[in-house]
Amino acid sequence: MLLSLFFLCLSFCYTRVTSANAPSTEKAPTSTNPDVAVEFLKKGYEVMFKAFHLVDRAYSLIENQNCGSTTATANVLEGIVESIERLETTILESNRQVRNLTDKLENLERTVSVKLGELESAMKTGLENCNCSSGKHNLKLEEQALLIADVGEKVRSLENLVDNKTSRIGEMVDMSITLSEKAVEIGSAVHRRQQTWLSEVRLISFFKMTGENNAHGSRDYNPGLVVDGQFVFTYPHETGMRTYSHTASGSADNKIWINLGGLFRVYRIGVWNTREASKPRFSGTNIYVDESLVGTAGGDWGYHDFTLPKGKAVYGSRVTLHQPRSDYLILLEVQVWGNGPYNSTDLFN
Repeated sequence: MLLSLFFLCLSFCYTRVTSANAPSTEKAPTSTNPDVAVEFLKKGYEVMFKAFHLVDRAYSLIENQNCGSTTATANVLEGIVESIERLETTILESNRQVRNLTDKLENLERTVSVKLGELESAMKTGLENCNCSSGKHNLKLEEQALLIADVGEKVRSLENLVDNKTSRIGEMVDMSITLSEKAVEIGSAVHRRQQTWLSEVRLISFFKMTGENNAHGSRDYNPGLVVDGQFVFTYPHETGMRTYSHTASGSADNKIWINLGGLFRVYRIGVWNTREASKPRFSGTNIYVDESLVGTAGGDWGYHDFTLPKGKAVYGSRVTLHQPRSDYLILLEVQVWGNGPYNSTDLFN
């Protein structure tokens, strides 16, 4: 009975091992590491060795009849069956790993072969293109070299031009400095002369052109007599020695003016009035230098002085005596003191 059971187990093991070696239709594992397959095979041999050891032990038990009961024999057989199942699993996994690894290696070999062919073709094409373009490349290099040489020549020409311009500019700067120094020197000289002229205050009305707006019928009373330098104060008229200006009537706004002949700076105006009964007629007369009011006559005086304040610069080309009220304008002499003439853009305060 025991011997029959043992051979039945051996038959079962043989059937399982044979089916393990048969080709499998299951999907192979994804791992392709050869070390994994070797490890599986190693474990398979260890299990197989253990199975053979258990079989030998079973034979020994049968031959020596040391089996005390069928339970011990059943335990031995169960261990054999378990070992054979492990061996089956190990061999199956090893076969799958080896097949998968072989397929991967074949695919890799085909891929490498294709890539090597493509690389060889690309190298041939590149070599042909290099041979074809080498001539053009050399021509381009020669053209670029000529262009660079031409640019260099132009740069040197520009450098020479810049040097010449710089030299000319330096000369012009030196000349400008010289001219500026001379201009400053001339300007200083002119300024000194002008200061000298300003210091000279002289009579600028003597024998200048005159006029009036209400002329007397007799030439003996023309306004030019106020700038002739004559001072005769005697009376009566019949002496014929007294010269004075006399308007035609005593209407309002009588005027007598003196044209200085240029633009002058006026410092002082002196007016000599008659010294008889007509002396009060001059009171209230306004004195102008162009449009600037210098002063107004006040009181019955034989002489009126209109001196401008120091520092007040008054420029003009005409001095006007204006009597706004209705009265005669009778004058012996008018003197204007100043300096000039000046340009309208060259005035001093």
